[in-house]
Amino acid sequence: MRANLDPRKLGALRHTRGWAAIAFGPSGLELTTARSEGAGVSVLQQSSASATPPAGTPDAAPQWQNAAQSLRQQFDPREHRVITSVSCENVLCQILRLPATEPAELKQMLDLQIDSITPLPLEEVVYSFEALASADGQTRVLVAIARKAEVNERVEALESAGLPPEIVSVDALAMFRALARRNQLAQDDRLNVLVILGPVSADVIVYSQVVPLTVRSLMLGTDGESVLREELQRTFVAAEAGQPERMTGGVIFIAPGEELKTFTEKVANGLNTQSSFLVNGTVPSAALSLCLQYAAGETAQLNLLPEEWRQKRQTKALRRRLIRGAIAVGILYLLALTVFLTFLAIKKAQLNRITRETNARQGDFVAARQLQGQLIAMRNQLDTKFSALEVLREITVRMPKDMQLNSFVFKKDLTLSLKGQAPSGAVALDFQSRLQQCDLFSKVSGRSDAVGGLTKFDLTCTLKTAAGPGAPGGR
Repeated sequence: MRANLDPRKLGALRHTRGWAAIAFGPSGLELTTARSEGAGVSVLQQSSASATPPAGTPDAAPQWQNAAQSLRQQFDPREHRVITSVSCENVLCQILRLPATEPAELKQMLDLQIDSITPLPLEEVVYSFEALASADGQTRVLVAIARKAEVNERVEALESAGLPPEIVSVDALAMFRALARRNQLAQDDRLNVLVILGPVSADVIVYSQVVPLTVRSLMLGTDGESVLREELQRTFVAAEAGQPERMTGGVIFIAPGEELKTFTEKVANGLNTQSSFLVNGTVPSAALSLCLQYAAGETAQLNLLPEEWRQKRQTKALRRRLIRGAIAVGILYLLALTVFLTFLAIKKAQLNRITRETNARQGDFVAARQLQGQLIAMRNQLDTKFSALEVLREITVRMPKDMQLNSFVFKKDLTLSLKGQAPSGAVALDFQSRLQQCDLFSKVSGRSDAVGGLTKFDLTCTLKTAAGPGAPGGR
C-alpha cells in the first residue's frame, strides 16, 4: 500500500527534514514517511517490500537487504531521518526506581547495575533507558536491553541499502505511544494492560495514566490460550503487589486478524476484568507508530543503536569531509596555479614590451641626460645667489665689529674658507653661529685659538649647492 501527499503540499514541506520509519515484519519491511506540519503530522507515504526467504533458507538477512534496497528507491533519505525498531520479544524491559537526577547521572548509575539485570555478557548486549516519571525524589526508569546481534542484523540491512538509521526503538513501545496519542488507551490511574498479539508471541504492557509500569513479552507455544491467560493473571497479581494503592483496570487486546481476535476473546473470557479489542483499521502499523511518535516531536530517549555504528558513521563522515576538503584544496591549488601562470605570462609579456621600448628610447635618454647636465651648468652660471660676490656680501653683513678677515678662499658650488681674528672667543663663536643661519650654507665648521689676547679662527662653510641637484637645499 502506498499513499502519497498532494504534490503541491509536498513541495511546500520539502524545506523541512522529515522522518522515515522502517519496521521489520515476519514477511517484509514496512515504510512510512511523515513530516510535522504545524501542530500536526502529515503522512507522506506508506509502502512495503517483501522479504520472505526462499524455501529451505532460514536466513532472512539477504532478503531484508533486498527489501531495503527496494524501499530506498521510494524516497530520498537525505530529506528524512531514518528510524527503525526491534521486536519486543527480543528485548528485555525493566522498570527501575532510581534517585531523581540528571540523565547523565542516571546513565552512570545504570552502567554500574546493568550487569546484574541481564545474564548475558555486556559485550553481547546493547541497552538504553528512558526516564518515565519522577515522584518523592525518585525516578521510574524504563531500561531496554537487546542482543547486539539482533540489532546489528537490522541496522546492517538498512546501512547496506544506504538507509542508516539514527534511532532503534522497540516496536511494542512505539505502538503503545501511538495508541496513547490517539486516545485509544485508558487515561485513568488504574492498573490497565495492553496486550499486542503476534503469530508466536504476545507483548504485555501494564500502565497507569498512560505511563508504562511493566513491559514484557510472552512466547505462546502450542497451548497459547492458557499460557496467555495464566500470565495475565500473574501480571495483575504482580502489578497489584507493586502498586497496592492502585485498583485493577481493564485489558485491551490488539489482534491483527480475525483468527487472533477469536483467540483473544477466548483468553478474555477467562479473566475477571473488563476487556476490549482493537483490530486492523483501528490500530496503526509498527512503521506508522514509529513515524508518528518522532514526527510529532516527542522526545523519547530510548535508542538501542549500538555505539559502534555511530563511530563508524563519524569516521565515514570525517573521511568524506577530508576527501572533499582535499579535492577542494586541489581544485583551489590548480585554479591558483593557473591564475599565477597566466599572471606571470602577462607580466613577462609586459616586461618584454617595456624592455623593447626602453632599448628603443635609450639613445634619446642619453641625449636628454647630457642636455640636462648642460642646463644645470648654465643655470649655475646664471644663478648669482651662490656667486663669490653674493657670498662675500653675506659674510660682510654678518661679521661683527672689531673682527678682521685675513683669508677668503671661495670654491664655486663647493666650499668657502675663512681665516681671521676676533677680539674674543665669544665673538668668533657668534660669527660662526650667524654663518650657520645663513641660507647660503648647509654646514659651517672650524676651530679657533687664542693668541696674544686675540682669537684666531679658521672656518669652512659648505655651500648648499655642494649637495647636488635634487638633494635637500640643492639647486
